[in-house]
Amino acid sequence: MSKFHPKAKLWNQGQMEVWQGLEKTFAHQDQPVAWFHTASLGEFEQGRPIIEAYKKQFPSHFILVTFFSPSGYEVRKNFSGVDFVSYLPMDGARSSQRFLDLVKPHLAIFVKYEFWHFYLTGLAKRQIPLLLVSAIFRPNQVFFAWYGGFYRKLLRQFTRLFVQDAASKELLESIGISHVQVAGDTRFDRVYAQSKQVSSWDFLDEFLDGQAFAVLGSVWQADMDRIIPLINKQSLPIKWVIVPHEIHEAELEQWKRAITLSSVYSKCSSTEDLANHQVVVVNEVGRLSSIYQGADFAFIGGAYGAGLHNTLEAAVFGPVIAFGDQNYLKFREACALLEEGIAKTISTTEDLEKYWLDLWEKPDQRAQIKARSEAFIAKNMGATDAIMHILMNLQHD
Repeated sequence: MSKFHPKAKLWNQGQMEVWQGLEKTFAHQDQPVAWFHTASLGEFEQGRPIIEAYKKQFPSHFILVTFFSPSGYEVRKNFSGVDFVSYLPMDGARSSQRFLDLVKPHLAIFVKYEFWHFYLTGLAKRQIPLLLVSAIFRPNQVFFAWYGGFYRKLLRQFTRLFVQDAASKELLESIGISHVQVAGDTRFDRVYAQSKQVSSWDFLDEFLDGQAFAVLGSVWQADMDRIIPLINKQSLPIKWVIVPHEIHEAELEQWKRAITLSSVYSKCSSTEDLANHQVVVVNEVGRLSSIYQGADFAFIGGAYGAGLHNTLEAAVFGPVIAFGDQNYLKFREACALLEEGIAKTISTTEDLEKYWLDLWEKPDQRAQIKARSEAFIAKNMGATDAIMHILMNLQHD
């Protein structure tokens, strides 16, 4: 499979090289080690506020971040905010013991959905404090099934489970898991911090030339099938910034050909006047979270496929938000945005046009949505402080 799938190839290569990097790093390492494990890039961003707070509080400690997915590791392997970034070796009796003997973590923090049997039991046997942060639980998960005893046992290995909401706490308590605390979602802290650190992008400023614009964030083909007809209709007097979830040149070229308005790639050698274009396709990574700043409208992709992408990155800046009407229910923050009247689900091109055109003509209502967004983010911040308070006590026990 790895021969044909780039991500699988990267993962296989990473697993082959993982021990070399770990042994070189930890052979003579004598600082206390705080180990943060995140499955992928999204979980890393969720855990990042805690990593940064921990580093500030314990500057002499060594911070290790591990990833399971190439999509996280490849983007953050050179992250300067920690001491070492690595793939996590496969979960097995021998490999987990070898890892724990080598790294000798002083503390382990797993983010959201990470339940590795041998690592968790190994940490518990060594009496190493083990936290799960920003977790969320639902009744249909295996932990709550009649056959879920093995997985319930994994939950008991954690020293403390920090969950996003009271419903998760109640579910865990119903199966006898009581070492639980509702702390909220650290992503609120993360997006707020990001919003205060946004750097300007001259290319985008030149392209926009002060005009109103919509951001299509983390979009897939199914999203663009609904949005391209709206772009071409030109009923909204705005510019369009398209940020694909994954950059596939053939697909992006197909989108550009289907769009009748003048469009340009963000990575281009052309010196032509960018302000004359109406559409930009961002064919580079790492831009999305800052692009939302100043946007009048935002469409978040993914709901027509495997699942909705990060809505909070947009919400922190207060645009009118829309996303697909299918796979969003498991995302608590998306449901909350709908309840607060900050976002709306969309089924067709006509739905999106009606929603956005109506609000385009009502700037006062758009201002109200922006105010509600700011209040929503502010109300849900604070998870990092709650977790750090407990973590500080653990460090002094």
